[in-house]
Amino acid sequence: MRRSCAWIVMVAFVLALAAPVLAQTAAPAPSTSAPAKTPAKAEVKKTKTATGTVKTATPDSLVLVAGKDKKEWTFAIDKDTKITKAGKAAKVEELAADDTATVTYSEDAGKMHAHSVSAKAKAAAAKPKS
Repeated sequence: MRRSCAWIVMVAFVLALAAPVLAQTAAPAPSTSAPAKTPAKAEVKKTKTATGTVKTATPDSLVLVAGKDKKEWTFAIDKDTKITKAGKAAKVEELAADDTATVTYSEDAGKMHAHSVSAKAKAAAAKPKS
């Protein structure tokens, strides 16, 4: 009788250890041992640049005409977007149509978010010589 009780206890112990292994699914749960900074690395987006002519500029967007096909690109602008014009800090309202601008941006959910805008004032028309 004592031996059979020992066998029952031993089998129950082995099954208790094997139960979590058998309960695992094909996709294991994320490990908690990963550093906390791992999600931040995934959130870092690759930045791109675009250069063209300013069509319109509003407090929340900038439309740039760029490329040989004169395609319009719309960039979202927010309080964190750094804007310079002629090498000096500027506001988006100071950007004028026909200014040449270079935009550093990233794409998120199909929208282009401008991180920085560097503009040059449009060239003054050449004065005809008299």
